[in-house]
Amino acid sequence: MNADQRPFPFDPDDDPTARLLRRALAEEAEMIQPRKGLDEITRRVEHEHRGRRLAPWLAGIAVAAVAGVVAGVVLTGDNSGQQAGPPAGQPAASAPASTEPPAAATTAPSPGATKTAPTSAAPAAELTGVPVYYLGQSKTRFWLYREFRTVPENGGYVESAIRAMTELKPLDPDYSSPWKPASSVKVTQSGKSLAVDLSADAFSGANVGSEVAGLAIQQLVYTATAAASEAGTPADTVTVTVDGKPSDVWGAVRVGEPTARADLVDVQAPTWVTSPQEGETLKAGTVKFTGYGTAFEATFAWEVRGRGGDVVAQGNTMGGSMGTYGEFAFSATLEPGEYTVEVYQPDMSNGESTEGPRMFPDTKDFTVK
Repeated sequence: MNADQRPFPFDPDDDPTARLLRRALAEEAEMIQPRKGLDEITRRVEHEHRGRRLAPWLAGIAVAAVAGVVAGVVLTGDNSGQQAGPPAGQPAASAPASTEPPAAATTAPSPGATKTAPTSAAPAAELTGVPVYYLGQSKTRFWLYREFRTVPENGGYVESAIRAMTELKPLDPDYSSPWKPASSVKVTQSGKSLAVDLSADAFSGANVGSEVAGLAIQQLVYTATAAASEAGTPADTVTVTVDGKPSDVWGAVRVGEPTARADLVDVQAPTWVTSPQEGETLKAGTVKFTGYGTAFEATFAWEVRGRGGDVVAQGNTMGGSMGTYGEFAFSATLEPGEYTVEVYQPDMSNGESTEGPRMFPDTKDFTVK
């Protein structure tokens, strides 16, 4: 571009005012802070030149120059003209928080935990806290115990509980069940009477014997009536049929008539730890334990052992007495680790009990973190 094409036919190098202004701007650029503006620069220049006034077009150049310097300081912190990162020792500016929910975790769930369905399909419906009964054995006989489980929803609360009873293994390895997975479970209710029809495969397998067969029917009756109560539709009796008709099951028990719950003292475990459940994880510190049972003079003994078998806490607690069931509770201060709690009834008969010195024990393995 020649001199005649310049928008302003003027050489700033020949003007002393322009030279002074450039020097002032250069000095200002070295120490300028973003919070200082054009007014401050102009005031200093005017003071230096004792009232010399800038030509309107030169004031415009000064405004643009100062704006560029300020922008350069704000964006780069130096004269390089490139956008720089944060100074050493200072974090970069954070991006705005996303309003979208975080992606679901992809780690595999622990055993017994609720499984997350793929995002491309609707999650399967599940029911939590469903009461399911199992069998457990002391030294002399079998008893009923209960676990609260998370189960798939299948046709209704009671039907889901019964299906889970035939399909799910107990959490506690000391418990068992003679039932096999039922390919068909149908439940109807009329008033306080439940009708449960099962497919024959639920009773398949070896002959379980009359004691276990009778208790297994009570296992079903207790599970069905407990689930009905949880669902808000209490029931007093359960009529069990096989493929729509009365039948002899396991070669030992006849079903097809309304059956009520047997008395607790006849079927339910005399000692039963209700919390924690098997495999549960608890917070370190004061750990609370609860249970249910009936004992001579209501006396229950308890101890907590580490995985190596060392006793870390022990004591006694009071529950139900002489055939009347009642709750018991106790606590222990525990550090992180793996533990077993055992509750039992001490033999008060001077060794005459066939159950041994620790009568009707129930144990639970748990973790403290």
